[in-house]
Order: sequence, then structure tokens, then C-alpha cells
Amino acid sequence: MTEEKKQTNQLADYRKWLVAAEQKSQEDFDKTVLTLSGGALGISFVFLKDVIGPHPIIMSSFLLVAWSAWAFSTFSVLTSYYLSHLALRRAISQVDDGTIYKQPPGGAFACMTAILNAIGAMLFLVGVCCITVFAGANLSIKGTLNDRKETDVSTSTANPSTTTTKVTASDTNAGQTTNNGRIYSPASAPAAAKK
Repeated sequence: MTEEKKQTNQLADYRKWLVAAEQKSQEDFDKTVLTLSGGALGISFVFLKDVIGPHPIIMSSFLLVAWSAWAFSTFSVLTSYYLSHLALRRAISQVDDGTIYKQPPGGAFACMTAILNAIGAMLFLVGVCCITVFAGANLSIKGTLNDRKETDVSTSTANPSTTTTKVTASDTNAGQTTNNGRIYSPASAPAAAKK
């Protein structure tokens, strides 16, 4: 009989540990989704400002969907925190009333908490997919624009305009190195030195 009671106590302790581990796991999940959604919003603003900059923005609807998804993901997780609190209060009152075995623990609040947690995770992933499409499209356009600029610069340097500077006999320093390491030319000489 004592062996059976010992196993029952061990099982009860193990069950308490499982409940605590489940709560900790869910809390960590909620914090992770909340942190990732908030961080993704911030990173997308920096990406828009610093990486894309003044270039034209294409496929902006994907950016707006990503921002909306991350905002609603954050809202879902925050709401699930509050509903989880209400579910725990409901479960406590069910224990006090003796109805804990007759009704689902936490009632509808526990069910809504689980649904909102799943929605928060899915919305985060939707945001990641949308920002990936947006970034890929805009970075390829930016690369194309940069390639065009480099091509324009390289073709303009291939045909440099020739300018000649007339050197007179009074320009005795022409072709010599100055104190700052530059080669003296009459065109770069200060006005006072030319007189």
C-alpha cells in the first residue's frame, strides 16, 4: 500500500512539473513571437530608409501587408496574454466551485488564448514572406539602377573631354610638386600668385 501511495505522489509531482513546463513553454513562445514581430517592424523601417533610400519603391503592397501582419501578430499575442490571465482566474474559480472536472479548465478564455497564439505565429510568418518578396524586388531594381549608373560613368570616362591649359613663361612653378603633394598648374594657382 505504501508503494502505491509513493507512486501516486510521484505521479502528482510529475504532473505539476509538466503543467509548469507547459506554462513556461507557452510564455517563452509568446515572448518570442512578440519580440520577433516588433523587431521585424523596426528592421523593415530601417531597410526602407537606408537600403532603398530615394530609389522608387515597387510592390509596396507587400510591405504594407508585412507591416499589417506584424502589427496584428503583436496585437494577437498581447491579447492572448490578457486572456491567459482571465483563463487562469476562471480555472481558480472552477476549482473553488468544484466544477473543474465538469467544464474545461479556463473555459472559453483558454480556448481563445490558444487560437490567438496560433494566429500570432501565422501572421508573423505571413509578414516574413511578404517582406522577403518586397525586399527581393526592390533590391533587384536598385541593383539594376546602380548597374546603369556605373555603365553611364564608364562610358563618359571613356571619352574624356580634352582641356588644355596654356602655360606661359611666368608660370615657373608649372609641373613642380607643391608642399601638399599636388602638382602645380597655373589653373589651380591662387589668384594672387598669378598676378
